[in-house]
Amino acid sequence: MEDEVYAIIAPWAGIPTWYTGHQLDQNRFASVMDDLHSRFGPGLDMKVFEAALRRHAEQTPTMLGAPDNWDPVIREFAVLAKNY
Repeated sequence: MEDEVYAIIAPWAGIPTWYTGHQLDQNRFASVMDDLHSRFGPGLDMKVFEAALRRHAEQTPTMLGAPDNWDPVIREFAVLAKNY
């Protein structure tokens, strides 16, 4: 299931600015959350979501100013995803 979540969130988390508050990033996040809910319903395992997001964070080229530690960012987006 992690690979499927990884693929679904790629249009958002595969962008170097995915973690920013930029409106385009927020719109992409909302779009992939809609896709995740369509595929998995409200019962998406957040550990799977976090693992898929961590893979993107580690594999996607980042911009200057990217966090040194992705843990708080991933936790923040897991909470946002859970409450979406």
